Amino acid sequence: MATPRTAEPSLSPDLLPIHALIEAEQSAFIDKQDDTKRAGYFCAYTPPELLNAAGLRHARLFKAGDPDIVAQGERYTQSVFCDFSKSCIGGFDQKNGDPFYRAVDKLYNFHTCASMKRASELIERWVPTTLLNLPRLRDQAESRGFFRDEIVHFRNDVAELAGRSITEDDIRAQIVLFNKARQLIRKFSELRKQPIPPLSGKDFLELVRGYYYLPPEKLLPVYEKLYRKLSRAKRKGAPPVRLMISGSIVADGDRRLVELIEDEIGARVVVEDHCTGLRPFTHTLREDGDPFQALADGYLDQAPCARMKPLDDSVEFSGKLAQEYAADGVVFVYLKFCACYGVTKLEFLSHFQKLGIPVLEISSDYSQSDHGQLKTRLEAFVEILNDRRAEAVAASAAE
Repeated sequence: MATPRTAEPSLSPDLLPIHALIEAEQSAFIDKQDDTKRAGYFCAYTPPELLNAAGLRHARLFKAGDPDIVAQGERYTQSVFCDFSKSCIGGFDQKNGDPFYRAVDKLYNFHTCASMKRASELIERWVPTTLLNLPRLRDQAESRGFFRDEIVHFRNDVAELAGRSITEDDIRAQIVLFNKARQLIRKFSELRKQPIPPLSGKDFLELVRGYYYLPPEKLLPVYEKLYRKLSRAKRKGAPPVRLMISGSIVADGDRRLVELIEDEIGARVVVEDHCTGLRPFTHTLREDGDPFQALADGYLDQAPCARMKPLDDSVEFSGKLAQEYAADGVVFVYLKFCACYGVTKLEFLSHFQKLGIPVLEISSDYSQSDHGQLKTRLEAFVEILNDRRAEAVAASAAE
């Protein structure tokens, strides 16, 4: 049987208290020592403002990376499902799944890709599930109105689960709280624009992890204190090779690519264009007026994933992000059989190339069998980037 992760990851000492806080919150979620209902959701387009307004314990369900859990999910699926969707299914298996997933009283999923839609339908054999619709044409007025209606349905469903009403004022108060949390995440990320960033890519992913597991009222004072400390920190030494990771989800439990880059090769991930990195924190919601429309507009206005239309918006955002953070190169990574990024990869790769940004394409899974190959490819890529940097310095000196 899978057990909750307890081993501390290779984080900076400043992040270890936050890691401990997250682990304690997860343990409380599993132990069910209170009568509060537990709600889980998969997608970054799900507004947790409503779950928090209802007083529920809630978490984004993006734990993955364990081959045993993948194997559980494979019992119910076909090989064309990505390992993340298999992990989500396997996590809910009531005999051999993940205790954190099995503690969920109700699952919510805004329909993103076909695999995750089918995964949600399979999971319903174990846990009550509500599947909501997410429009793809995000710039159309009809999409905004439709998504508002779906969010109203979401509010009603959540209120029924919690056994209490959720007023518009309740929602506005949560919008203010979550706006503060998202703004803090953005500010943490902007520290990475420094030549020698005061936090690593692993550290930033832990901050994002906290956003999805901790309620904002518990998160904010801890993050504000840490930001004050890191914003004053000065780093010395040689600036590292700067990388952006772009593509599909980097799950909680699948950090091996980032760990390879930072711990074994010595480069630094300075920004991410994926749904568990910086991308979901690019928007600020309106805090007045109709809160349902504010949620609909705000979440559709976040930096788009490749599932949204037009695809050019996603591609151009990714290129601008790499330039904004002065990335020396991009690692474009996607899970095998990913219905979004495996199909749209050529548009992203060609755009980076047009911008003159070197890019390394990686297709992977959770098998752990490709560690050596990944390390070799990443080492070669970083060496090329080091050579390019040296050539640029030499050319500048010769002018």
